[in-house]
Order: sequence, then structure tokens, then C-alpha cells
Amino acid sequence: MNRKIPFYRVLWVLALLMSGAGMRAQDIHFSQFYNAPLNLNPGLNGIFGGDTRFVGNYRSQWRGVPVPYTTFVGTVENKFYYRAHRYDRYFTGGLSLSHDRQGALELTSLVIGIPLALTQPLAKNHFLSVGVTPAFGQRSFNTTRWTFDAQFVDCIFDPGAVTREDGTLFSDNLAYFDLSAGLNYRFQARQKRTRFDVGGGIHHINRPRHNFWNNASDVRLAERRALYGIGLVQVSESFDVLGQAFYQRQGAYRELVYGLAGRLLVNDKPYEELALQLGVSFRHRYTDAMIWTAEVHWKTWTLGFSYDLNLSDFVAATNNRGGPEVALIYRLYKIKPVQRPCPID
Repeated sequence: MNRKIPFYRVLWVLALLMSGAGMRAQDIHFSQFYNAPLNLNPGLNGIFGGDTRFVGNYRSQWRGVPVPYTTFVGTVENKFYYRAHRYDRYFTGGLSLSHDRQGALELTSLVIGIPLALTQPLAKNHFLSVGVTPAFGQRSFNTTRWTFDAQFVDCIFDPGAVTREDGTLFSDNLAYFDLSAGLNYRFQARQKRTRFDVGGGIHHINRPRHNFWNNASDVRLAERRALYGIGLVQVSESFDVLGQAFYQRQGAYRELVYGLAGRLLVNDKPYEELALQLGVSFRHRYTDAMIWTAEVHWKTWTLGFSYDLNLSDFVAATNNRGGPEVALIYRLYKIKPVQRPCPID
């Protein structure tokens, strides 16, 4: 049957495709995935040295195409210990906020989550964490920037022309409940800085509704499954080697990121620690991007910067430019008895 598809639907689908073309998953993506722990896995909630952690992540990409998207995620986590002076088992609660805006129609997502996790020792220097994040989301798009076929008169666009569309078939706003969960295993060397994490998370377990069309079949957000390994090996008193690998799958989308970095400890004086780190990662779709990274670790602060060099077929539009990304982390320590330090660094 020959059925005419309304032109505004075609434009809407194209805008969504273009705004998401740079990601191998439909969700928020960070090249510094290891510096966005709760976006990676709810099981990483509470896996840090200290008692409270604040994390901020910002990413901007493809402003020159122009189908830009900008992303901000902010989280705060706080540990609650089961027993006084016992810091190897605890409950972690927190709050997360993410804001993402994509494409010409400014498809905007706002998600507020309540990350919760339990951490227990399996054996000496070995820890297992299980986390869950219930969240509430809202998505919308801007209806002031779209155009319709009826506005092209004699092949010339007339913004004042009648669109012949009444907009009754869709909504430009939707709200939903979301649920994610995950596990993380941590090995923490007792006398050295050496440590590593292995784990995985499942996001959108309940597959929330993501349909703007009122008369279409139900559309659900696909589950995102993520697996990763993140490690640090102390090579000498002043030098560490770091490695990380990450794979995620969401519907038909796939992503693989892996990389190495070196960290030089410039100052190891207590409460004045300073370390500098440089690294490179690769993101694979079909050799999608090379990611240069740099970090500064000062006291309990971490400032990370990365830049994507696009290597995919989209290079003709991007001229190799991907986008900058910034991560800022602050860890707060409470005063504790010196005989039982926090076992997780």
C-alpha cells in the first residue's frame, strides 16, 4: 500500500539520527568513562578513597557540523559505615543529575537519580559492591526550529508559509521512571597504590517508554549492558601505569574503548600530593576515534581533560575534530582513628 509519510516525521527522524551518529550507544557517552563512574555502573557507587565524592563531567561535540550535542553529569556520593571505626563495609547513598542536549531540534534529556550501593569485603584486600539507581527522567525537543515541505514554495523556503501541520499526532515532552543496577569487584593492594576494578552494569532494566508519537506503537528504551576493567599498577615509588577497557551494547549499537596512561608522582608529601598523567585511548566502531587524555591529581582533587580525534567516515564533515571533555572530582575525608584507615583508595 502506498502511504504518504508526513514530512515533519522524516525531519524528526533525521535530526535524531544526526544528533546520535557519533555514539555507539543511545545513552550519554563519555570518553573518560572511568571518571564518570555512576554513568558506567551503579556498582561503582562508593568505590573511592574518602567518605564523600563529588563528580562533574562535561562534554561538547560536533559544533561545526552543525548537529552539536552538549552533556553535563553531576553526582555526589556519601558513605555510611555499619560500625564505628570499621571502614571496610558500608552503605553508600547519593544523588545524580544529568542533562543532555542534541541536534538541531535540541532534543533534551534531564535525569535525576538516587544511587544506592552496598560494599562488603570478600577477603583481605578484596571487595564486592552491588548498586542500584532508581531515576526519574524527562525528554523534550524544540518545535520552533523545524521546517516543513509546505514552506518550500517554488523550491524557495518561505518561513512565513502555512505549514499545514496541526501537531496533534505527537507530544514534545515525556516523563518516565528508569532503573539501573550493577556489580563491581575491587582489589586494593595494602602497601602499594596498585588496584583494579572489574564489573558490569545493566541500565534501563524496566525499559521505559520513549515515544513522542501519540498514535504509534509503544517505543521502549533498549537496555544498555556495560562491561569494564580498570587498573593501576605501581611500577616505582613515583610512577604508575594505568589501563582501562570498556565494552557496551545497547540494541544494535556497540562500543569498545581501551587505553593506557602513565602517572608521575611529583610530590608525595602527605596532604600536598601532586601527580601528572598522560594517556591515549581508542574507541572502536570501525576505528572511530583516538582520544588524548591528560589529568592532574592534587591533594583530593582530580582534573581530567580529553579530546577526541574523529577517524571515522564522518571525517569529511568533522575535519577530524570530535570534541573536548572535562572531568572534575573532589573527595572529602573525615577524621578517623589512625589505626584503621579506609581500605579503599
